[in-house]
Amino acid sequence: MQTEVGPFVLRRPRGTRDYLPEEMKVREQVIEKFKKTFELYGYGEVLTPAFEHLELLEAKAGPEVKEQIYWFTDKAGRKLGLRFELTTPIARIVATKPEIPKPIRFYYVAPVWRYEEPQRGRLREFWHAGVELIGSKYVEGDAEVIALMYRALKNVGLDNVIVKLGERRIAEALADKVGVKSYKKDDFFRAIDKLDKLGIEGVIQWLTKIGLSKSQIELVIDFITIKGSNEDKLSKAQEILDSEKASEAIKGLEELITLLIEGYCLPKDSLIVDFGIVRGLAYYTSLVYEAIVPDVTEVGSVAGGGRYDDLIKLVGGPNLPATGMAIGVERVIEALLIKEKVKIETTNDIVLVAPTSLDIYKEALKIAEKLRNNNIPVQCNVMRRKLASLLEHADKVGVPYTIIVGPRELKEGKVVLRDMIKREQKVMKIDELINYLKTKLSPE
Repeated sequence: MQTEVGPFVLRRPRGTRDYLPEEMKVREQVIEKFKKTFELYGYGEVLTPAFEHLELLEAKAGPEVKEQIYWFTDKAGRKLGLRFELTTPIARIVATKPEIPKPIRFYYVAPVWRYEEPQRGRLREFWHAGVELIGSKYVEGDAEVIALMYRALKNVGLDNVIVKLGERRIAEALADKVGVKSYKKDDFFRAIDKLDKLGIEGVIQWLTKIGLSKSQIELVIDFITIKGSNEDKLSKAQEILDSEKASEAIKGLEELITLLIEGYCLPKDSLIVDFGIVRGLAYYTSLVYEAIVPDVTEVGSVAGGGRYDDLIKLVGGPNLPATGMAIGVERVIEALLIKEKVKIETTNDIVLVAPTSLDIYKEALKIAEKLRNNNIPVQCNVMRRKLASLLEHADKVGVPYTIIVGPRELKEGKVVLRDMIKREQKVMKIDELINYLKTKLSPE
């Protein structure tokens, strides 16, 4: 029976979530797999403060993201903001520690905040698991980060991952081709990046707002919806744009795809060139990409990233090229739940020690501590419940085993082990009990 909540109970803020122990177990399993994958590629974990100077966060966020920053003025009058991703804070670290040997390989798993409209797969507080590779200007760096991202998503159970590859320089060449004024380019990029979210009609409306003519809009739509193989798309892009900037970007995409397929052994059909991928963060300078899972597209992209060669210099550091990606932890878990690759289980590996009376409670505690000394998770009766109530509680919370401690068994150095699933029980010596539970349970 569910307890009614009173009318004056304070609710959690909109766009946030609470995670109960069984949900946290799934989250921790997913996060641990991400960490192990990142470490397989030689990345080391970092953590930055939850808030930074607002000036840093706004440095190259882009107009849309600037509007989403949670910011405040502290008691000393400083303007601070909650981080909306970790790339910019990590750029700050590198800017202040230029002596770190290059390339720098950092990874992180941490919460971030954005004030945007909550919907499925999108919260205002969410977690990113990502990496930053700093110091390499070469395609080899981009290939490593994408291969790492692909492996991380596969390792947690997402099959059929598709990586959509875009290029900011191609988008810039397209903007030049249709005559977009420099001060409207950010709006232009935001418009074509809306293709997956708003469809063609939505993009047309955005392009109309920034002043493009019907013929210009038709050229843009035809370009960002080019069909065919990756080779066909890149060839057509070269033909349409006919610019040095686009040629360099196209050559880079060709080299990247070759490295990923022939070096990292990614399936050819897992990589799709998509000229509608630009991404909203203004610090990207060339390569951009997103990862999706086609049969759970309702959660949106599960990861994304790109190259940001100017950001570290912009925040006061040396001129260092960099590339990185971030995975949306909540979106990945939702995708896994939809695909039934993970389950929220109510059962657990905790055993319950149940003394038959308060007179032997201390003796029961000694047994519980002995089990804990052997890395077996144990709960004890802190509610002064009778044995029947304790067994009922064990059933309710999914405890697999209850250890019944009675005076007669204690005298013989024994206890009663009750299997709550099979509804069977047997008398065992304490040492025998420990060995038995170690084989049955899998404590971390």
